[in-house]
Amino acid sequence: MIFAQDELQNVFVPLPLKAHVIFCIIATIVYVLEIYRKKAPHYLFMMLAVDATLLMHAFPNSTMVVVLAIMETLLLGTAIAVAVVESKKRKAKAALAAAAEVTTEEQTDEDSDT
Repeated sequence: MIFAQDELQNVFVPLPLKAHVIFCIIATIVYVLEIYRKKAPHYLFMMLAVDATLLMHAFPNSTMVVVLAIMETLLLGTAIAVAVVESKKRKAKAALAAAAEVTTEEQTDEDSDT
């Protein structure tokens, strides 16, 4: 038995438009929650990379495949770079806080000895 389709499936995207939009909405909600919860800006670039895939439904041609590949590479590369920079900043802040705590403990010990 042959099943009739109302519209042809775009050969450049694996999901039908409705499923793709639902996927992107769920991904956007998850990434917005992660941005809010973890205060990590790299999730913004990851969210944009996921949502950019919807462009293939609007422009279903091989030129858009190349444009989207470049966009995805730049967005995900930026997300990785931002995540690494933020991680280094957090580690530096943690090291400074630990050093300040050790200094405070040493001063408290000296004050109690006198």
